[in-house]
Amino acid sequence: MFKAAALLSVALLCTGLAQAGTVDVQFEQPDRYTDIGPQREAALVQARLRDILQTLGAARLPANQVLRLAITDVDLAGEIPPSTRLMHDVRVMGQHPDWPRISLRYTLREGDRVLAEGTEVVADMAYLMRISRHGARSSLPYEQRMLGAWFDSRFGQPAGR
Repeated sequence: MFKAAALLSVALLCTGLAQAGTVDVQFEQPDRYTDIGPQREAALVQARLRDILQTLGAARLPANQVLRLAITDVDLAGEIPPSTRLMHDVRVMGQHPDWPRISLRYTLREGDRVLAEGTEVVADMAYLMRISRHGARSSLPYEQRMLGAWFDSRFGQPAGR
């Protein structure tokens, strides 16, 4: 019994190690983005988006694959109404078309071979109707869920899901 459990643990560990692709994220002209939040937080939002995408790549891409992403526009979920800009940038959800949208170009490579490439606008029009595993306390929960769903549809889900 102990040997079987140990072998299963080793197999699961090896499966996890097999997934470790690389994601290279570039932000093109971020000063022209539709809504990346308050200017003083733009670098933090970019860092969080990069972290989300690199984490997805490490979990879902084989070690020999590299995904290059160029983010060309960001429109975060919700909006900051002009009347609240001085009150710590309260973000209001559910008014007007305010769903999260990220425009990007991507190229997935394995060595010198291009496996996939394209230009897309990743959006989640029903972002308020879905339950988030990430919770409202995490940074960019709607964008994280949206990018995870996009990643799964383009590049596959991680093992065991």
